[in-house]
Amino acid sequence: MNMKKLGITFLFLLLLCVGYAQEAIDASKPTNFYTQINTQLEYNARESGGNIIGYRGELIYAPSEAHLLLVELPLLYNDQSTKFGLGDVRARYFFLPYKNYDKFVGAFGPSIDVFAPTGSFENGLGSSSWLIQPGITVGLMVADWIQMFPILSYQHTTKPGTNLIPEANKLEQNGISFQIITPIIFSDKLFAQVTPIYTASNINNDRTDRYIQEVFMQYAMKPKLQASLFWRGVLEDKDHTLRIGLVAFL
Repeated sequence: MNMKKLGITFLFLLLLCVGYAQEAIDASKPTNFYTQINTQLEYNARESGGNIIGYRGELIYAPSEAHLLLVELPLLYNDQSTKFGLGDVRARYFFLPYKNYDKFVGAFGPSIDVFAPTGSFENGLGSSSWLIQPGITVGLMVADWIQMFPILSYQHTTKPGTNLIPEANKLEQNGISFQIITPIIFSDKLFAQVTPIYTASNINNDRTDRYIQEVFMQYAMKPKLQASLFWRGVLEDKDHTLRIGLVAFL
């Protein structure tokens, strides 16, 4: 083999190695950004307002390790109103200026979540209010086997736009939310995230504080195709959400 062929072979093997390295995906940490498409089937059992069945699609674009953009589109059916349609659309931007998992403070960055009232309140598919949530995320590398990601958010909810609520009861709400995402890694293919959440969505008027528990699990069937399972419980309201999905990394 001459030097030219040897050089081409070496370059080809190097590109293969680089491509293989890019296959390694660690989605257990919320501060690892990947471009992906999430497809989820959802069932929301509620004590009042009708149960919700539907599809929730997420497109996540990560142009770099420091920037993440998310758009979420829910298509929902309410079994009480028997209506089907678009729910409240969500958009999120997450900026991560610092990430170094070798340090105790392994990541830090602000984010903003916006939920638009695109779902019909009359049909039980939406809130009729804008919800704007700026927040701060910190990654704490407690040990090799456990990390914690506290998120502190401010919540602003606009006045409801529906005519079904009396004008005197249409009030803006301002509150806070605090949660801690704790990844649990079972193997190279399976991880979970356990997230306790405390919300005080209306600190100025009648308090509606809630404790919420979330559990998320993800299993890698292939490096870029993973199955997910999600449960969220608002225990005081007897409100439970279950989602089963597929995650495709691009």
